[in-house]
Amino acid sequence: MKKKLNVFTVSGLMTGPILGSGIIFLPSLAYDMLGEHAIIAWVMIMALNILFAYVFAKMTIIVSDNRGISSIVGDIFGSRFGTLAANYLTAAVFFGPVAVALTAAEFIQSAISSAYHVSSWVTAGGVLLICALIVISGVSFMGKFMLVLSSITACLLLAGSGATLFRLPDLTIPRSLPAPGALGHTLLLIFWAIVGWEILGNYVEDVENPKHTMMRAMQISLSAIILVYLLTAFAFQNSPSHSMPDLLIPVAGRFSGAVFSGLAAGLCICTVSTFTGAVVRQTTVRFENAGLPEIFHHKWLTALILLAVNGMVLFLHASGKLSFQSIVGIANTMFIGNAVLGLASGFKLIHHIVIRIGIGVLLLLLLSIFLFSSGFAMVLFLLVTFGSLIFNGRKYGG
Repeated sequence: MKKKLNVFTVSGLMTGPILGSGIIFLPSLAYDMLGEHAIIAWVMIMALNILFAYVFAKMTIIVSDNRGISSIVGDIFGSRFGTLAANYLTAAVFFGPVAVALTAAEFIQSAISSAYHVSSWVTAGGVLLICALIVISGVSFMGKFMLVLSSITACLLLAGSGATLFRLPDLTIPRSLPAPGALGHTLLLIFWAIVGWEILGNYVEDVENPKHTMMRAMQISLSAIILVYLLTAFAFQNSPSHSMPDLLIPVAGRFSGAVFSGLAAGLCICTVSTFTGAVVRQTTVRFENAGLPEIFHHKWLTALILLAVNGMVLFLHASGKLSFQSIVGIANTMFIGNAVLGLASGFKLIHHIVIRIGIGVLLLLLLSIFLFSSGFAMVLFLLVTFGSLIFNGRKYGG
């Protein structure tokens, strides 16, 4: 099979979803919590980002196929846990893309509301359909699309944030440490700025020379992500308006609001497409290993199945039976489960004491976030957990 992803297109796949909706909302959340001390939290979380990226990139280069990290989990802890990791990620993508699509819909509607009146759930459904088409179009197109969009976003945010800081008469730099409780809570909130590295392994079959490409692409993406988050967050907390769209005024002028809405919607599409594509590739391998009929070996079928499930979740939300917060909460608990199993595997594989201490810190953060899960999300999490462990992982291609 011809490999379709190189260093730059893999970088696009990494940067787009990891910046994702986080760069849109997290700087304001951090500032609301800590004020001028927010930049301290960002420096700390970006330090953890380096570790998170390194651990999962190192694991990705030894992944055997598009099952990704779940295959390593299965090798280390047994097939049942490999199946469990895969099921966590799949369950997360049943719900997570709906929340991100609804977020994208808000920005899209802000641009078209003057001309058309469209329900948010209809717009979100259109976003999900576009993302499914991007996934079906092939990984080469996905990589190029993500690379172009993430590059434009990074350049505009860096240029706008840099110009904003340059124009200010003076900058506010924290000269003391924030209250430990407020700092801890903020770190929990902005931890999601680093989630996404764990799905790299689900694209490994499409990557040229994974050992070289993944590590090089990780270094490029990580540098860009850290620079964008730190400069944008610092500019946000120093700008008089404390408004993300206003950071683009130096480069987009009176169109800054529209440009920001376009970038926000595009990043949401990147996030949904990349995570959906990861589960599509993982599930296709699992279907093949399970000996299912040939039709289940096609990625387009899995993409359509995921789209149908997302449509059902969206319908439940539109009918008032499932709140936005519930959708986010369910997805978060599943993503945490997948990340915890991946990090635990990394702890077993990587013997460097500093890396192991760092993994321990990450696991504690994830556990702290998990404790905030809703009762409904916890029930579904337990159902997925016990259901996966009861059935033989090998039987289902785990």
